[in-house]
Amino acid sequence: MDKKEFQHRLIESTRKLIDFTSNLVKNSISNNVEYIIEPSSRLTSDHLNDDELKRLREINDIEGKYQYSEQVVNLLYDSGLVPLWIDMEVYKSSKKKTIVRLLCSRRLRNDSELNHKVSEYPPFSIKVALPPWAKKDVKFNINWRHNKIKRYWHKLTWKWQYKRRMKSKKSNRNFY
Repeated sequence: MDKKEFQHRLIESTRKLIDFTSNLVKNSISNNVEYIIEPSSRLTSDHLNDDELKRLREINDIEGKYQYSEQVVNLLYDSGLVPLWIDMEVYKSSKKKTIVRLLCSRRLRNDSELNHKVSEYPPFSIKVALPPWAKKDVKFNINWRHNKIKRYWHKLTWKWQYKRRMKSKKSNRNFY
């Protein structure tokens, strides 16, 4: 795979991600996309070769910084080698900008070693993070991770419901 093919796969998988996510959420998702890159682990490991360690240091240096597609391609593509897998999801969205999170394998492989059966555009795989309170066929806010008050409220109500269920189970026990 050459650099243009990798960029094509990034752009097409991003387009599919936005289309897929738009059907599940109530937010409007912008086509103006920036990326945030995260490795599967930020720690070095003995099984990584020198090129993979170099790439990991570069990714760690840009932690939390948004990147454009050209910057992503320059960072993740290395003379025919790309991460073994890249999970992509909409991390944050507004009417003006969408942030796509790329969770990357630290291992680099050539195109023949990528899994072409799982994804139409390997190494990219489309994911949608569902909030814990999501219900089937009900659209949700894609920015749910960033709403701390709502997350805290759902955590409290879940604990209350759990305690109530446990209390009712104790009172319904049959002792012989």
